[in-house]
Amino acid sequence: MVFETLYESALRGELILVDGGICHYHLRKDGQLTIREIISTRRGAGTQMLQRLMQVPGTQSIFARCPSDLESNAWYRHKGFLLEGTETTRTGRTLNLWRMEMNHNKPQTEPTLAYFWEEQS
Repeated sequence: MVFETLYESALRGELILVDGGICHYHLRKDGQLTIREIISTRRGAGTQMLQRLMQVPGTQSIFARCPSDLESNAWYRHKGFLLEGTETTRTGRTLNLWRMEMNHNKPQTEPTLAYFWEEQS
């Protein structure tokens, strides 16, 4: 990360700073929010930043690349990201490609009393 790049991202509103964490991201016109860097030094900071990313207006999906040898991959899986593939860098390092789809239009459904009653019978 270069200071000038971070500064420009902050001016565009694409930088999240929380206690124990930083996230640099970019929202494309097609709605893909790409995490460029995310660093967490405190338990819960990653989740806090993810919750804020999920609220960025216009986000249709959140995409991240993570070196396959890092423990962070378990975090992405635990948070609901799906592994959509891998790629290899010029240096030969394997990256996992993670995506979380946003279901903004998905109606929140709660069981009705009739449904609850049928389940109990």
